[in-house]
Amino acid sequence: MPSTPHEVLIVALREQPGLLGALVSKLTGVRLPRRLKPADATLRFVKPAELRLDLVLHGGRRRWVLVELQRSVDPAKRRRWPLAASLLFSQTGALGDVIVITARRAVARWAERVACVRTRLGTVLQLKPVVLHLGHAEGKALLDERHPELALFAAWAMQHRHGPRARAVVERAFELTERLPRALRRAQQRAILSVLSERMLELLREASMNPDKIPETPAARKLRLFLEAQGRKKGRAEGEAKGRAEGEAKGRAEGRQDALLTLLRARGLSPSEDDEARIRACADAAKLDRWIAQAATATTVREALGLKAPGVRARPRTPGRPRPASPSRS
Repeated sequence: MPSTPHEVLIVALREQPGLLGALVSKLTGVRLPRRLKPADATLRFVKPAELRLDLVLHGGRRRWVLVELQRSVDPAKRRRWPLAASLLFSQTGALGDVIVITARRAVARWAERVACVRTRLGTVLQLKPVVLHLGHAEGKALLDERHPELALFAAWAMQHRHGPRARAVVERAFELTERLPRALRRAQQRAILSVLSERMLELLREASMNPDKIPETPAARKLRLFLEAQGRKKGRAEGEAKGRAEGEAKGRAEGRQDALLTLLRARGLSPSEDDEARIRACADAAKLDRWIAQAATATTVREALGLKAPGVRARPRTPGRPRPASPSRS
């Protein structure tokens, strides 16, 4: 099942295909077609079969780009990548690019050679994809002031890292994100938080709660303020939800209280001020339901409320008479 970091980056590339061109250009110096558009990432054959891919983009002149985000080794890709590329080649008549993006060096080495199979006789079927390994060095390179949109990839590259250098990259990514237009800024900030591990998020929260322990850079300050704002927003949402729940519970209790008082009066049982105060003070739905059931047959209000009649005391137990001592046998 795809992870959250996987899905977040796929959505970003699907909604902004230009991000892929900027990433490839930054890391390889090669330019992709400018007008890439997302296409159906499910490839179909003549026979009823499907091949689901992460992302397929189509450009001008029948150009296509197949994008795969790879977090771990997947032996099935030995067959799927050549098959997908062959099908797209057959459909368009042009060879496109297969780009594999990963944050793990071992996965990058695997991806470079996995799609190569050879028979004993010597037949070779091979696909050599373009593998973009987003390691620490690449993450720092993507922190480009001229392309703040690439900061998302820099943060994504830190998804398995938790040290001070990784935290510095994430903080810088947040700082660069501030340069984006407001509409894109919030979306990228949320996306960056979504691709980070829970451990990294916890480290960032701890650092934001203790800014005096370490020198606070402008980037760290921006991240701290954003986390604090997110915390306040979450607290307000939780408070509103709690308030709604309490209000609903109070409303249900008041409805039962009104029903109980109406039933008592309808049966000619007039509750006193103390009785009504007792009923109004009870918010226990189960107890109110029990009182309502008792009120249907009770002859007094106190009986309906399960109270003993005044002046009635429990009869003290009579101590038993001592048994006469049995005569001792001499």
